Amino acid sequence: MADRSDLINQLAASMGAGQFASTSYEESRFDAETGTLYCNGMAISKSVAEKAIQHFSMLEKKCNISDSAQREMAMIYRCAVESIKMMQNPKILALLKEEARNMDQK
Repeated sequence: MADRSDLINQLAASMGAGQFASTSYEESRFDAETGTLYCNGMAISKSVAEKAIQHFSMLEKKCNISDSAQREMAMIYRCAVESIKMMQNPKILALLKEEARNMDQK
């Protein structure tokens, strides 16, 4: 008997999705060459990342750090900003490119 994913693929194929529709989970990945993050079926470009930095920075500035709940939200926003900036750091990009080259050689 076919497993669940095979049955879903067969149903999708019968509905016109090609021979077999992909149902497997694809992990998020970052393309260091283009600076694009691929996740949840979306391609997040450098320009979108820059807008995210601006957005989270604006939200962080609106937080009143004398209130403990708002201070925690400010830290969450700062974490998002710093994570995006780290992803754009040339040294990190070089490391990721080297890692990708090493994976391609295996």
